[in-house]
Amino acid sequence: MRQINPQVIYTHHYGDLNVDHRIAQQAVMTACRSIPGSAVKEIYAFEVMSSTEWSSVGLMPFLPNMFIDISDFLAVKMHALASYALEMRPAPHSRSPEHVIALARHRGHCLGVESAEAFMVLRVLR
Repeated sequence: MRQINPQVIYTHHYGDLNVDHRIAQQAVMTACRSIPGSAVKEIYAFEVMSSTEWSSVGLMPFLPNMFIDISDFLAVKMHALASYALEMRPAPHSRSPEHVIALARHRGHCLGVESAEAFMVLRVLR
């Protein structure tokens, strides 16, 4: 943290099914405590297909309140996901390429753009 001094952090959603995702989010929040002199000004949680939407009842649901228009970058995202091919599954699985595209389109169409990425704001200091 001291070497890089990041201003913006993206982390897993605490309500994910995967325990390692929850621990990663807790570690981020611990490492990025609001202390004088901290470079971190913004922390956002992202969703992970077949983890976030499969969370256990009673855990915090993913309720996105920030959206980024990725209409010009959806093809780039899909190309990047190709390096994650061993973890992808065929449709109708939620971790299929088809579903990733459908979710991006859904998030975008909710906002009047072609495609969007959804996040939960955990902290913003302006």
